[in-house]
Amino acid sequence: MNYKSLLNDFLLDAQNRKYAANILDKLTGQHRHGPIALIRREKSFPERIRDVIEYLVEDAINKKRYTVSIVPTIVSPELAPNFWFRNEKEPAENEVYRHLYILLTGLYQGNYVVNLDNVDALTMEKFRNSLAKKAILLVNETWMGIDIKKVLLELRVRKFPLTEFGFSLIMLSYFVSWIRERTLEDPKWIQRINALGLSSALTEMGIEDTTSLVTFNIHRQKKEMYITPRLKDFVIKWYENFLAGKEEPANLLSFLSSIYVNHKNYRKVADPLMNKFIYYLLRGYVNGELLGNIVNLKIKYELKENARPFPIQRANEFLAKLG
Repeated sequence: MNYKSLLNDFLLDAQNRKYAANILDKLTGQHRHGPIALIRREKSFPERIRDVIEYLVEDAINKKRYTVSIVPTIVSPELAPNFWFRNEKEPAENEVYRHLYILLTGLYQGNYVVNLDNVDALTMEKFRNSLAKKAILLVNETWMGIDIKKVLLELRVRKFPLTEFGFSLIMLSYFVSWIRERTLEDPKWIQRINALGLSSALTEMGIEDTTSLVTFNIHRQKKEMYITPRLKDFVIKWYENFLAGKEEPANLLSFLSSIYVNHKNYRKVADPLMNKFIYYLLRGYVNGELLGNIVNLKIKYELKENARPFPIQRANEFLAKLG
């Protein structure tokens, strides 16, 4: 793919420029001097976003290295000279634009950006357009990014941790839900699944074996990037019946939501536990110790706070997937 062309096409829309500028503003927070710092002081990121992008690309190519504004986890050779080696692969223009494209077209909420890599570009464009049409993806003076309350409402999930991997799983689930909504309108969809198998049917939708989930934390003081490969395998394992219209809502979300403690006095413990559990889950591994700790915390909360017990939902369906 020509990622420079894809990114330029995306930025033709004024709302997209404003949305991407908000992400880029956070990514380049370390620029205290120079042209980017000047653009920030002038508060002209949306109008001059192409200038910022061109500067970052040229800087990476001329200096023959990536920066934290392109790959959030990069450490400069000045700060960590022992991390750098001779004859490292130099960044090519299309690779730099690819990193920026994944970042700037991602789904943004708070400090987190989530995107899918190696997915048909037209499919992702249609998905983003549907989010904007439903006012889930917002770009206005008071709010920028994903309205997570609307997402949870449509997924029929009452509570969920808004951590980097909690947000990632929710947006992945909404993407799967969007695919299901489109495909169930086609009476031949189930026939194609039965004839070709879900894997081949998903390939027709632009979801390949190489599709990955990319998660960014772009907090000014703590930048992180995670890549979850072979996402199609995860979707087939956990959403097969959902995509076939056999369950509503998705069993996985019902189960995780029912064991998550959202009480303000427990959130500092509950959020990291669930976040780490989802991290492993996305990679195909169910951590039994973390799951036990999450369930024990739920029991402790309900007993100590004299809270009305909320039953664990879809536990049998979740456990059946572990065999």
